Amino acid sequence: MLSKLKFLLIYAKRYRWWYAGGIIFLGLTIWVSVTIPEYIQKTIDIIAQGRVGNEDMLLKYVGMILGLALILILVRTFSRILFLVPGRLIERRLKGDMYKKLSTFGKDYYDENSAGSIISRVNNDINGVRMITGFGLLQVGNILFSLSVTPYKMWVMSPKLTLYCIVPLVVVFVVVRIGMVIMVKNTRLRMDALQRLSGKTVSFLSGNGVIKSYNIHQWAENKVHKENVSLFNYTLKIAWIRSFVMPLLGSMEQILKIVALFVGGLFVINGEFTLGQLTAYIAYAALLTQPIMGLGWLLSVFQQGFVGISSIQTIMDRKGEDDGKPALAESVKERLFDKGVSLRDLSFTYHNGKTPVLQNISFDIKPGQVVGITGPLGSGKTTLINCLNGYLKVEPGQLFYGNQDASNTRGQDIRSVARTVSQDLFLFSDTVENNIAFGAGLQPENKLVERVVYKSALAEELERFPKKEKTIVGEKGIMLSGGQKQRISLARALYAPGQLLILDDVFSAVDTDTERFLIKQLFESKVTNSLLIVSNRMSVLERTDFNIVLEDGNMVGKGTHEELISSSGFYRETWKVQEGVER
Repeated sequence: MLSKLKFLLIYAKRYRWWYAGGIIFLGLTIWVSVTIPEYIQKTIDIIAQGRVGNEDMLLKYVGMILGLALILILVRTFSRILFLVPGRLIERRLKGDMYKKLSTFGKDYYDENSAGSIISRVNNDINGVRMITGFGLLQVGNILFSLSVTPYKMWVMSPKLTLYCIVPLVVVFVVVRIGMVIMVKNTRLRMDALQRLSGKTVSFLSGNGVIKSYNIHQWAENKVHKENVSLFNYTLKIAWIRSFVMPLLGSMEQILKIVALFVGGLFVINGEFTLGQLTAYIAYAALLTQPIMGLGWLLSVFQQGFVGISSIQTIMDRKGEDDGKPALAESVKERLFDKGVSLRDLSFTYHNGKTPVLQNISFDIKPGQVVGITGPLGSGKTTLINCLNGYLKVEPGQLFYGNQDASNTRGQDIRSVARTVSQDLFLFSDTVENNIAFGAGLQPENKLVERVVYKSALAEELERFPKKEKTIVGEKGIMLSGGQKQRISLARALYAPGQLLILDDVFSAVDTDTERFLIKQLFESKVTNSLLIVSNRMSVLERTDFNIVLEDGNMVGKGTHEELISSSGFYRETWKVQEGVER
């Protein structure tokens, strides 16, 4: 509980002046609210005394009631604005902070948490924080003011009648408290069910093509239906409790009015109360029910909100991969690749694995060199380049950019000099030019876009697009072929090239002519300082300065094209197959 309150305080204190203003106007609201019944009492008593000589006083009291009512509308409006706006501002800030935090997590986090579950936390759990910091704090202030001023006014008028009114309040409060405990339990279960449903929905929508291909619509529908029914059941249980608790709270005003009319009526008959005092007391009883009803909503809001905070804290309290690592100065980043990259007995094991995926890899990439990496499927090629570009974190003393140990360097600093075109292509549902310029974080420049489009062998096909570079590519580039998506990804890397450009099998989805053109652009046009190319195509590997051969996570060969034909069995067999050489 303390950690949750501290979490709320961190965000709420930024808007303390908003809340301070809200408290002032809320205090004025309560003061005006409890003042009006006093004039109602005087008005009723004046009416009871008769008309003669009382017209002026009657008009005066009615005018005061009208004036106070108008003031009440004004101050109540300001009190709500000053409390509810910070709730929205905190929601906005928290969503931004969560996105920043999520961007610092590594592969292990996203292996354990589905995209749908994360989206559910960002969209749904934050609503609980907004309700607490907006409506919740408003109700806290309203309840504190009302339950201190209104009961005092009632007690001053009649302690005995006030005690009669307290009895039903206590009974209703106990019943509501029990209902809230049950509701919170089901709320927590509902949030878990919602996260599971969101995860499956996102997963099945992303894999819609696979579902159609294998004609397994019914299987997918059953999975979603199961989670949907689970969510429905928990929601229904919450609705059942609410349908009992909320009407009970809503009827409090009528219950107190009945008590006040019955007991207070006897007081009037016995001459202990005037008719005006009874009317004022009933007005106070009606005012008292508002904070009691608010207390029920407050318990619901805080308990549901705390469930959401628990979920949010699993993200916000988690340590990012680069937390605690100092950012490199711009001058240091500019010279980060001056001496190239050095690997010294690099080994790597995934967080959920038991055996190393890479073992004792050692080689250097000097500025200006073109290096190839090849090997059979599952040999560790992609893992190796993800260690090089900082996506995966290596142990100290295994990977160096110049004199800078990569284990002590932030991934974003490494990626400022090492750009990667990976096998996992992703295009945003935007125009071609915006997808290309995305990597630079800038507005697209027409001339530069045209240049990289030409170098990535996309110019001719772009001419056939309906709006050329303004064409929308669709969700994840669904409107494009695999080769077109690869070349747009390549154009993105060329638009903002680092000093080391890493290409992970970018030729796998292109035809021979396109491959030949791309090779010419990459090798002859000097698109970047150094190139690291992952490929099994000999037309690429024969033009590198040297190649690395990986098998089962081990570096089994290193050398030029000619040297590896003689020394590496895998390399030689691959060359024979592609060149049509008889074995």
